[in-house]
Amino acid sequence: MAIKSEALARDLVDLNAGFLALVAHGAKAGLPDDVALRLRELAPEVRIRLAGTPFALFGFGFEDEGEWSRLLSPGVRDPEPGYVSGEPPAERFTLLALTALRGFLRTAPRRVSAWMGLPIETRTRLAEVEIGVLCAVAARAAPRLQGRFLAREYLWHRIIDAAACGDERDLRLLISLGKQWTIRRSLGLQSACATMRGFRR
Repeated sequence: MAIKSEALARDLVDLNAGFLALVAHGAKAGLPDDVALRLRELAPEVRIRLAGTPFALFGFGFEDEGEWSRLLSPGVRDPEPGYVSGEPPAERFTLLALTALRGFLRTAPRRVSAWMGLPIETRTRLAEVEIGVLCAVAARAAPRLQGRFLAREYLWHRIIDAAACGDERDLRLLISLGKQWTIRRSLGLQSACATMRGFRR
């Protein structure tokens, strides 16, 4: 049975909200210090508005297909006995996100790939990985959790400003460009066609 569009959209927003909650509770996730500080200081209603952007605010370096081929290989094993996570909240979120994405990719692969910026090969591997190995994958993938658009700090400031001020016009523009950037990443294209330099790496 296909996931209803509304339910899928709600779950994707919840993943963004979960990431923002991690940052609010001290996770840096590779974000510049001033961006992380601003995210921690956001009012709850602004954080909810920001979570509603129709693309992932976080990533796991999915564009590194070689690394993800290794992480999702049949040979992946549980951590050594006595393993203790250095970042339990990040690891729990990673397991939740990977489990959710795996399920979503089986019913709405193109939509989820566009939302996450998943390359086709990694998308296929994640959709097919055995559920029983996801805990092991999450333990190794959690350190890869990071905010998106890390090379464009000012872009985060613009998105935060638009969400905080309720500037719907600017927020719609940023969302449109962000969706273009994310879709192009999922297709393996390295730079966005949009002229706004904030969506190029």
